[in-house]
Amino acid sequence: MSRDLKILLVEDSEDDARLSILALRRGGFAPRFRRVQDASGLRAALELERWDALLADFSMPHFSGIEALNIFRTADLDIPFIFVSGLIGEETAVAAMKAGASDYVMKQNLTRLAPAMERELEQAAIRAKHRQALNDLKLSRDRYMDLYNFAPVGYLTLDQDGCIAQLNLTCATLLGNRRERLRGAQFAEFVAPASRAQWATQFAQVLGRGERLRLELQLLVDGGSMFYAQLDCVHVTAAQGKSMVRAVMTDISARKETEAELQRYEQQLRQVQKMESIGTLAGGIAHDFNNILGSMLGNIELARLELAMEPPTSPLPSTAAPEPAWNGRRKQSLQYLEEIHKSGVRARDLVRQILTFSRHEPQHLATQALHLVVEETYRMLRATVPAGVEIHLALQDRALFVHADATQLQQVLMNLCTNAWHALREGSGLIKIGLARALLSDADAKRLNLAASGPYAHLWVEDNGQGMEAAVRERIFEPFFTTKPVGKGTGLGLAVAHGIAIAHKGAITVDSAPGQGSTFHLYLPGVEQKLSLPIAAEAPESSRGHGEHVIYVDDDETMILMVERMLERAGFRVSVFQDALRAIATVREHPNDFDFVVTDFNMPDCSGLDLAQEMARIRPDMPVVISSGFITDELRQHAKDSGVRELLEKQNTSQELGKLVSSILSREPGRKT
Repeated sequence: MSRDLKILLVEDSEDDARLSILALRRGGFAPRFRRVQDASGLRAALELERWDALLADFSMPHFSGIEALNIFRTADLDIPFIFVSGLIGEETAVAAMKAGASDYVMKQNLTRLAPAMERELEQAAIRAKHRQALNDLKLSRDRYMDLYNFAPVGYLTLDQDGCIAQLNLTCATLLGNRRERLRGAQFAEFVAPASRAQWATQFAQVLGRGERLRLELQLLVDGGSMFYAQLDCVHVTAAQGKSMVRAVMTDISARKETEAELQRYEQQLRQVQKMESIGTLAGGIAHDFNNILGSMLGNIELARLELAMEPPTSPLPSTAAPEPAWNGRRKQSLQYLEEIHKSGVRARDLVRQILTFSRHEPQHLATQALHLVVEETYRMLRATVPAGVEIHLALQDRALFVHADATQLQQVLMNLCTNAWHALREGSGLIKIGLARALLSDADAKRLNLAASGPYAHLWVEDNGQGMEAAVRERIFEPFFTTKPVGKGTGLGLAVAHGIAIAHKGAITVDSAPGQGSTFHLYLPGVEQKLSLPIAAEAPESSRGHGEHVIYVDDDETMILMVERMLERAGFRVSVFQDALRAIATVREHPNDFDFVVTDFNMPDCSGLDLAQEMARIRPDMPVVISSGFITDELRQHAKDSGVRELLEKQNTSQELGKLVSSILSREPGRKT
């Protein structure tokens, strides 16, 4: 089968051209050809078409074969160029071959043309494949170099002395210098001093034992900055058997930052869980403690009332104590009771702090002008702290409103200022209370662990005291943590402040350093609503009874004795029960003999709520009050659903129960006046 061949002939003789084509046909080719005989024709043919081979006469009247060869070479084609001539000599032919011709054939011996063409076509095909292979190799190498140099990780090779033998552009960028300047440098120079011993040990392990290692190092960058890098190292053997270490370097600074942030969040979570656990425990302790306080404060009040009465008259004049002596002992006893009462009140306030910390103290939220809270607290502080302590106000913005419990905010401010006072050297120094508007960004809100960015009220308390070390700062808001001597602090003040800030959807932080004082920052969400008008206080109700029959139910015998005496002194008739079921049975038997029920909440067999519900079935119109040392929002809701008129904090029984009973009964139809 003939082989197709597209020939470009540079020949002035048409007959000679036909003879060459005939020789190729006889040699097994099926040629198609075009004949040109000058330079312009040759250039046009080379530009317009693609050819398999070119045959050129060496000597023509107006155009030579050498000129044709030169034009052919400028076209940069890798196809056979064969001279076909009858006048070319051997030396000329050799010169032509050196100039780029593939071969030459004498017109007198055209039988050589087909074999020469066959051979040159094969050589051209081989050269084309070789050239393609070289192009593919170059392309592959370029791709490899692109992947190597612009990889998202750094690649470097270290010799056995730890010097950088090779590195990619990414690695050079990470190390902060040009690649040319980094080659030959000791890699250990880029390792942070604290990590160099670790690097030396692990480099030796990879180099000597052939171990694959992954390690994390802090690396230095030209210019003084640092970054965290992960190195995956492997031993390789280079030319002449030299041991080297090849490493992949990954910048893990972002990961480290994320891990540090995660650790901060985990620490915050542990702190929250710790606070919740201690809060639950504190709430339970406060409940039991309030039962004790209620009885203690009530009996103290009864004792004070008894001592305030006239001295008894003795039937035996010889044994009667002189009146001045009796008055002296009474006055001294009242002083003792006053001290006991003060301690009891302090204990009650401490319990209230515990309940606030554990979030069991209910909030009374309203729109507050924050500067009024600060100024009122300032007046109380000024009367409390020693004269050697200066207190300055820096209220930069008076038009600041927050939705908050004013009493709890005062408690926070009092706690912060008391803490600042105790931190002052030798009891004298400066405390500054500041208030300003703050517009917090998303980054600020995230740093402060706030739910949202936006406008906040920024309240701060600054002192020039002794300051705190980092270890103290980290624990400063933990409950029961204190650096004060035994008896000088409970360790609850700042924990309570922290709990109140969180409950108000705010945040509290501290800046402090040893010898540089401390500044506590409180952030509360700002509101734009106008200040709520205060409700006028109602005229005080009389706490005296008019013989109304009150049932008091409590499983605590001391509370029963105290309440019975207290209500009888207030003018009420009292029936007391330690058994709630017995009280229910008595009322069921004589439903119209009683006017009022006061019951403890937490009792065995029958709770105060159960008793209230049963009383509502027997006497729906009879008021019921529940007393408890631990009032929760859940209890408030259940009490409301059960028709309970009021809830009474048990520790306030002596101060509030008589007034509460009288107030409720005064609103009942048919009350005696």
